Amino acid sequence: MSTWSTGHTDVAAVDRDEGQFSIRIGNREVRADRNDELLAAVIGQEYPEEQDRELLFLMRLEQAIVLATAVQESIIAAAVQNEDLGPSTDEEVWTVLLAERETVDPGVRWQHRVPLVLVTSLFAPYTEKDRPVGNVAWIDPGDDVAMLDSLQGLGLIEVLEHDDLVVS
Repeated sequence: MSTWSTGHTDVAAVDRDEGQFSIRIGNREVRADRNDELLAAVIGQEYPEEQDRELLFLMRLEQAIVLATAVQESIIAAAVQNEDLGPSTDEEVWTVLLAERETVDPGVRWQHRVPLVLVTSLFAPYTEKDRPVGNVAWIDPGDDVAMLDSLQGLGLIEVLEHDDLVVS
């Protein structure tokens, strides 16, 4: 196994010649036999070693919040550079975009042209907060497959080979 960095944590990447599934994260390809091993490249090498399903969910949730925050910050920076956000932007819009992902409450609909990045498990039906519709990008830490799919949807990973999803 080789070790590489995602920017904040060192994780183990499975050798390129091993595993039936593969994803690309940046310029690195990660191969594995199970979805939890693929997520280890994002969450950390201890992820596939954990057996407690509740703790596994909490690990995915924590990483989903970190990623949602980072992606939101990147989107905001690009929107400011493109002048989609600026001094004339309503304070309410700035408040929602800059809020911590755990506490953000955009209301029922997010209609601003700058997308809002949220975590599914922080909204209904998992909590009492209404799940907003509109220009929202979601990270879903519900299970390994949902998390991999949502990370691909945001462009954070690219699934290269994954014919049959194996729920771990």
